[in-house]
Amino acid sequence: MKTISLKKVSVLAVASLGFGLMSVVPAQAGAGTCTAWTEFAGSKVSALNLVGATANTNTTNSAVVVNMGATLANATATANDEATCAAVKFVGYLESYPAGAFAAITTAAAGTPLAFTGANASNFVAPAVTVRQTTSGTTITGAAKPATATDGIGAFTFTPTKVGTYVLKVFNDTGTGAGSATLNNTPDATEFVQSISIVVTAESTYSNTLSTAFITPGLGGTGADFATTPAIATADVAVNASATMAAAARASITVKLFDSSNTAMAAGKVSSITAEVTGPGGVIVNADNVPAAPTCSTTLTSPNGRSVTFTSEDEINHVYVCADGTAGVATIKVSVTDLDGVKTTLATKTVTFFGKVTKIEATGVLTIGTAAGGTTGNPAAARTSSSVTPSIIVKATDSASNPVSGLTFTYKSSNTVVMTETLTCNEDIKATANTSSSGGSVFYNCQVTSSSGAKSGDKATLTVRIVDPAGDGTTFLTSAVDFTIGGSATTGTETIAFDKTSYAPGEAMVITRTAKDSAGNPVADGTASPNFSFNKGITGTPAAGTYAKGVSASASSVAKSTIFAPVTPGSFIVTATAANGATITATATVTDANAALVTQIDALNAKIVALNALIAKIMKKLGVK
Repeated sequence: MKTISLKKVSVLAVASLGFGLMSVVPAQAGAGTCTAWTEFAGSKVSALNLVGATANTNTTNSAVVVNMGATLANATATANDEATCAAVKFVGYLESYPAGAFAAITTAAAGTPLAFTGANASNFVAPAVTVRQTTSGTTITGAAKPATATDGIGAFTFTPTKVGTYVLKVFNDTGTGAGSATLNNTPDATEFVQSISIVVTAESTYSNTLSTAFITPGLGGTGADFATTPAIATADVAVNASATMAAAARASITVKLFDSSNTAMAAGKVSSITAEVTGPGGVIVNADNVPAAPTCSTTLTSPNGRSVTFTSEDEINHVYVCADGTAGVATIKVSVTDLDGVKTTLATKTVTFFGKVTKIEATGVLTIGTAAGGTTGNPAAARTSSSVTPSIIVKATDSASNPVSGLTFTYKSSNTVVMTETLTCNEDIKATANTSSSGGSVFYNCQVTSSSGAKSGDKATLTVRIVDPAGDGTTFLTSAVDFTIGGSATTGTETIAFDKTSYAPGEAMVITRTAKDSAGNPVADGTASPNFSFNKGITGTPAAGTYAKGVSASASSVAKSTIFAPVTPGSFIVTATAANGATITATATVTDANAALVTQIDALNAKIVALNALIAKIMKKLGVK
């Protein structure tokens, strides 16, 4: 028995399984006179094969094609074969099939091909096929087709509509006698018969577990998160977008549909997809694989809480989230209705629509500028490591404390001889790879620049500002950060120190580097700190860092330390080379765990000696010898 699963494909364009299903052939001898037909002499229907069993997977309602004679190698045929040989007819009928697979079947007589009636009458095509061959082996007459690598000289086709086993009986009907033109549609004793069992399994259906829906900032907006056109999202990215209605979408949700075999679903394999919005905004849809630019401002006409249902074109579909002028948090629920009418929630996403900015808050991170001019801080939108650190982080919100994206700031310096009024800011991107993200599109990472005349100890206040949207264009929303200037470590001093004087073997350590310039002030933020070396083996590698406010630690805390003390007891030394060329050191000790144990044993022995003396004294008083 051969088990197959079926899927929609062109009946005549699928791959053949060869003769795998025909491994057993009845042993009776053939009595036909067409011995010149080498393909069938002595084997008759052993050349049957089933087409499409491997190409068709997990789909019922697709045609099963059974071919006769995949090739006709006719080395001994003569020109009068057609005239001298009886008509060769292959007869086939469904011997058994699952209940309800067909509307009705009438059997005229035992062995007569089954005739189909009713709605499924076309499910069994050409139950009797007459086949003849000329010398060349290419001219075929009757209800047949030329043999190819995947198609035989005649074919039986039926379409299963139910899961289960279908048994197809096929035989080479040679008639009532040798050379006779009378064919009786009955498998006689001298004719070869083949029964083929075909097991049809149910197609894979929609899988809510394997299907996905991801949201990403889409068309519209000017912040770092927003692209010119939305990409096909493969992970969620938080979306904060302007509430102002525009043609461009504020977010794009990529919906990918997969079946239970984790195969991308074709068009028509689910009933529909529904996107429902609660709160501000609305949705429009695009069932095409390729993201497109929707026209939100001309498409959205219904009130908040709108719902859109559409039919999937194939596995990739897009839901575009549009602004409608209202600020707040929108919740978008994406649901899929399968072909059985079952509706399942695939995902729920949110978009924060913000109004006009009403407040900015600037926080200083690196606030010691460089003497004689230079930049401080990294303004990158993607903070991929702790070394990507801005000088100032600005947070912007609307009246409802919603984060506001897409802003551009300026700033004023209280002393331009110390700090210039050049400010570079980028909107932060919060993503998995950005391990040191400032928090996403509500935050802006900024870089500042000191003046060429700045010297160690100088001070200035930098005021970050943006035009107040509620004002007349001359008023600003502001937030200030104080800055000082630090000098160079090459003309100053550096020290290193352990966080403890003594460690247990292998205990976590923190080693802090400190630097001051020639004036005794902390060096400029971002100045490189030196590497360490140890006279004993440690675990971990303390990487070189940079100074912030004159201090650089090998780890943020003992709990998060990346270096660990030696395991051998005794003192050990850490050494580094300062920027001015001096060698700087620090010393700590690893305790001897065995020494503590020896002390405990000595104390225990002393107690035992004292106890023995006491016992002896008591025995003496009692007269016990």
